[in-house]
Amino acid sequence: MKKLSIQLLAVAIAVLFTYSATAADPKVRMEQVTAKMSSEILANKDRIKADSDYAKSLIQDHLLPEVDTEYMTKRILGKTYWTEATEVQRKTFTNEFIGLLLNSYAKGLASYSGQKISYSDTAYSKSGKTANVRSSIETDDSPILIDYRLKVQADDSWLITDVIIEGVSMAKSYASQYRDQIKAIGIEATLQKLAEENARAAEATKITDET
Repeated sequence: MKKLSIQLLAVAIAVLFTYSATAADPKVRMEQVTAKMSSEILANKDRIKADSDYAKSLIQDHLLPEVDTEYMTKRILGKTYWTEATEVQRKTFTNEFIGLLLNSYAKGLASYSGQKISYSDTAYSKSGKTANVRSSIETDDSPILIDYRLKVQADDSWLITDVIIEGVSMAKSYASQYRDQIKAIGIEATLQKLAEENARAAEATKITDET
């Protein structure tokens, strides 16, 4: 359970990076912002534990601008379902999916207690348009290896397109889940189930005296 919490935290920290306006080395920027965010999280642990809305706001304010949400949701749905979906359905899926991520990872922030995070050198594709940065998070057991896939944008900034935890792609996992669901019950029913799942996740993040 503790390792799972650290994994969730890793994803949250990964998307809390604020990349510079130019296509600087993602590894260098990640190291700089990790130090900043680690300090912020450690300084506000009590508030994060007591106020789930505050925890979500940390992710909301820094996450959404740094993730290529349209690219990710389009990849999750796949070309066929994305094309078949209406504009309203696409927006609904994107918004509900983002909400689910916020609810899922909010509590992970409070699990961070100063574990060392180190990064390998950035690996670029031949075209230089995509990159991978691998991090290692120390735990009481074996280190957690996480790969961050990024894509350069028209303004030379980098946006996260996938997070791979110990070889498991977040985008591919969600793609398998939701494509199978759409195939079985259709996109409208899938959107309804996602909304219900998101509501349950939101309820689970509420802080109580027993939390």
